[in-house]
Amino acid sequence: MNTRVVIGVLLAVILAVFALYLAKPPTGGGVSNATAPPRAAGPSPVSVVDSAGRVVVFDKPPERVVALTHAEFLYVLGVWNRVVGIGKSVADVVSLPASLRNRTVVGDTYSGINWEAVAALKPDLVVMGYWGGVFAAGEQQVLEKSRELGYKVLAFGYVAPGVNSSWPYENIRIVRVLGKVFNVRDRAEELASWLEERYREALDIAMRIPPEKRLNVLVISAYSLATSGDIYVSGRGSASGELVELVGAHNVAFDYNLSQTPKLDLEKLIALFGNKTDVVIVRDWHGGRYVDRAIKRILGDPRWRVIKAVREGRVYGVNFSYYDFSYPYEYSPRFISAIYALGHLIYPQYYPDWKPLHVELLRRFYNMSCHVEGGLRCNVAQLYPVTVMDSMGREVTFESPPRRVIVLYSGWAEALYVLGVVDRVVGISPSVARASFLPKEVRGAPAVGETFSGINWEAVAALRPDLIIMGRWKGGFEPGERQVLEKSRELGYKVLAFGITDVNKTGTKMPYENIRIIRALGRVFNVTEKAEALADFLEREYKKALEIARGIPPEKRRNVLVIYPTGVLERGPISVSYRGSAYAETVELVGGHNVAFDYNFTVQYPKFDLEKLIALFGNKTDVLIVAWSDYNRTAQAVKAILSDPRWRAIKAVREGRVYGVVLSAYSLNFPEIYGPRFVSAIYAFGRAIYPEYYPDWRPIHAELLRRFYNVSCTYVGEGLICG
Repeated sequence: MNTRVVIGVLLAVILAVFALYLAKPPTGGGVSNATAPPRAAGPSPVSVVDSAGRVVVFDKPPERVVALTHAEFLYVLGVWNRVVGIGKSVADVVSLPASLRNRTVVGDTYSGINWEAVAALKPDLVVMGYWGGVFAAGEQQVLEKSRELGYKVLAFGYVAPGVNSSWPYENIRIVRVLGKVFNVRDRAEELASWLEERYREALDIAMRIPPEKRLNVLVISAYSLATSGDIYVSGRGSASGELVELVGAHNVAFDYNLSQTPKLDLEKLIALFGNKTDVVIVRDWHGGRYVDRAIKRILGDPRWRVIKAVREGRVYGVNFSYYDFSYPYEYSPRFISAIYALGHLIYPQYYPDWKPLHVELLRRFYNMSCHVEGGLRCNVAQLYPVTVMDSMGREVTFESPPRRVIVLYSGWAEALYVLGVVDRVVGISPSVARASFLPKEVRGAPAVGETFSGINWEAVAALRPDLIIMGRWKGGFEPGERQVLEKSRELGYKVLAFGITDVNKTGTKMPYENIRIIRALGRVFNVTEKAEALADFLEREYKKALEIARGIPPEKRRNVLVIYPTGVLERGPISVSYRGSAYAETVELVGGHNVAFDYNFTVQYPKFDLEKLIALFGNKTDVLIVAWSDYNRTAQAVKAILSDPRWRAIKAVREGRVYGVVLSAYSLNFPEIYGPRFVSAIYAFGRAIYPEYYPDWRPIHAELLRRFYNVSCTYVGEGLICG
């Protein structure tokens, strides 16, 4: 053979062997640091880096995801059907599909995760927020517990050192990361490229602004200023604070070594920023609910005029929202709209209006349509079918709003009344007819019986309902409740059971469950805006109560016992409110300790004779509450306790701390623990236990009824007359 040919053949063999060597897959455990190059496009496994700089390897696309945050990204990428559990905040994002919002709520990193609920979902991925540059305690717990249970975690938000990204560009990187993880790269790249192009256009605009026209800007929070008068400033590291610099302006808060969102009094604010602030931006992340009130507070207070921007009339509001996609939001694909919204406010001569860009974003990638009458609103109408979860954790799907409803509990009839859909009620329980404030057409509707005493199913069938709403109370009611569910299933009626929760499924418990019920009914009956306005009011007052409770020193925490008056007046066994009942849980919520919780009773409302009651609770009860629905009966029971020397063996009686709390499902003059008036009940309990901390419940109650019931109240002695 020719020598040249032999050499050529040998060279070809060597090159082939070398090529095989290069093609051999590496051994070992994947990428080991945040700066490693991404794996070439192709099938799983894939390796990605999250915002915290953690490398996570996936052998296949996740199928069961718990989304504590960032559900919007999953929705836009079309993989939201993989979500089996959600964080509390996700359930409140009104623009997400109802079937996603009604996934099992497992808690959040701030107030804690229900790990039993998570385990029951068998997730292969947990998506969480990463907000502080370092992991906060709750975030760290999610990482550690997930590692222990074998769940993969992706943490998105702030950008850790070493990650080849920065905020707000990190939103674009998150889109690409999730596209890679879920193997929807084409869809992710289309969105990411569109966002990137608009982002670079914004940077180009900022670069063209002459240095001499660069404005000094101060950003403050609308919510805190409007509700409490507190002034919080967006400093370095905050999203709004950084946006100011990105659009070509200067954030004057960056001139000082302040925290991320410092709280300043007005005098300090003026001293730091007064003479050099060209523009004040009032940022409302509640979609505009507080911005007008906040600006009015600024313009109506002459002290603010020391600030240059206020004197010159350059105070502008900007509305963002995590919950409603009609608005921009900094930590989502809608960050791009936030850039242009802020840019247009500060430099209207350079930046175009943000709304056309926002409409295009939602049309192309969110499958949402928008209309501009009365402000930009995008797909606010509820789409059917919708799926909601009741208090038992049952998911019920509706193809259209119910038209013929039977209501078996007055509190939920009241909720329909407030939401403006009580005209759909065609049948009731006899107890609903006792609610004097309901329209006479409702109170006069055919009565079909009660869950605890039996339902007349012939009467139900004659009414042809498309929904039955019942109470869910556990205890002795359970046989009747089960019968309603079973018979309705047999006859083809949908049922929503609201009340005491299966917390492992709903992620909530009474009394907060009332807010979730309001939102669920809003979605079912296609009155989401009205429901959200009510839920927002209730949640705000609820959170204020939690803040008061957190401010009570541990040494001032009082031991409380809640009883019912029947046994007192009839000198029989006395019922105690125990774990799981709304009254009992409310005591803990307002900062007291329910002494019944010190024991392991087997029923929700245990009964004791007086001697046993004294033996269990006598020496450690600081406050004794008699709770009932009838004012006279409650007052009689309190009087009987105080006049009977046997009761003086209880510490609270000896010290004169025996209080009646009237909670009525039938009269608007009083709070009620189940239904929209639950928030008044919280303050009634709080005021009874801690009068030095909690305000009078009546102003809150009166405002609730005025705003949402169209009912006015008159103060009479220690009570109210409403209607």
